[in-house]
Amino acid sequence: MSGFTILSYPTEKNSTLLSLTTERSRYMLPLGGRFRIVDFTVRNSVSSGAKETIIFTNTQDHLEEYVNFYHEDYSEAGHPVRVYPFSQEDPSSVLEAISSSDASYFVLYNGDNPSVIDLSSILKKFKGTKKKGVLIKLKIAGKATMSQRVVISDKKTLVSVVKKALTEKYKSPNFFEMIINMLMHSGIGTSTVDALYWNINSVTDYYNLNRDIIWNEGISSLIYKDRIIKSQIKKEGFAMLDEYGIIKNSFVSDYCYINGKVENSIIFPGSEIHQGAVVRDSIILPFAKIGPNAKVINAIIDEGNDIDERFIVGAGCRIGSEEKFIKNRDFPNILNNSITLIGRENFLPEGVFVGSACFIAHGKAQEYFLTKNRLEDGESVL
Repeated sequence: MSGFTILSYPTEKNSTLLSLTTERSRYMLPLGGRFRIVDFTVRNSVSSGAKETIIFTNTQDHLEEYVNFYHEDYSEAGHPVRVYPFSQEDPSSVLEAISSSDASYFVLYNGDNPSVIDLSSILKKFKGTKKKGVLIKLKIAGKATMSQRVVISDKKTLVSVVKKALTEKYKSPNFFEMIINMLMHSGIGTSTVDALYWNINSVTDYYNLNRDIIWNEGISSLIYKDRIIKSQIKKEGFAMLDEYGIIKNSFVSDYCYINGKVENSIIFPGSEIHQGAVVRDSIILPFAKIGPNAKVINAIIDEGNDIDERFIVGAGCRIGSEEKFIKNRDFPNILNNSITLIGRENFLPEGVFVGSACFIAHGKAQEYFLTKNRLEDGESVL
């Protein structure tokens, strides 16, 4: 045995991100104009010199298919990425994954929130000791916190703790946090490391973090100059700015088509903004298509795919507004600041109106707009 493996565990399932995590894990959330959160997870592993990454997921989606493309980017580093399904009711996959690895050490952390962590110096120091483990507090903005933590453990100790938890059928809302606490009580050492780590606890958090990654110079330069982080979102070809396309103060990724006006917005790969459309203060996720003369303001339009040619926002639609501080009536704490969220598998027909702080859940638009053409400020279609 030699080297170490990164074990990334998921946030327990909840509804704080509404349809953004309906049938999609947090790992697969698009982020920062070009990436998915899992790209950050794998980046941390490769930059730290790990021999492999093991990802536990509690959602069935296309994560495993997505990470299979990493072998092209990380083939020289020989860095495999394995995905294991995880269930709180039957966490036996954790022991299976650890036992199947030939690594001597394991690094365990919550990897489905985006982060930039370099563990190489801590790991080098740890290997020179005879300790069986170490708790690492992440120092964020100069302040170490127990709420964001990483644990390093040798294989023997980790296997013993996991077996005990399984054999004695310990119960906890979060199996992985329980394992970390058990390791802490076994007398492991402590250390700190500087890091960037972002908890995403609401749709508003998600909107703001995307914008911070693009417009906060410190964060943007770090991520976009980091040659280790790789995206597997389809990116063949260049962005095309057509005859009527105008782009102001925006991030437009590759493989996009722009023939409308884009201002203060983030456009992910594969998206299309057609003639006469206006997109302002918005986030258009991968392969979302905005029809001619549509207007999208202060909104998140969830992703489509590269096969379906239908417009997610139909011709002449009006989504959002310039109004400020409006909250969604059903979810005021997680969808506010007048941000509107259009979930996946929605295709808004021509000319409909959707107000500020509105929410249309996964696949619910078609039935609603059969008999209506307006969704007023703060309303939801669930």
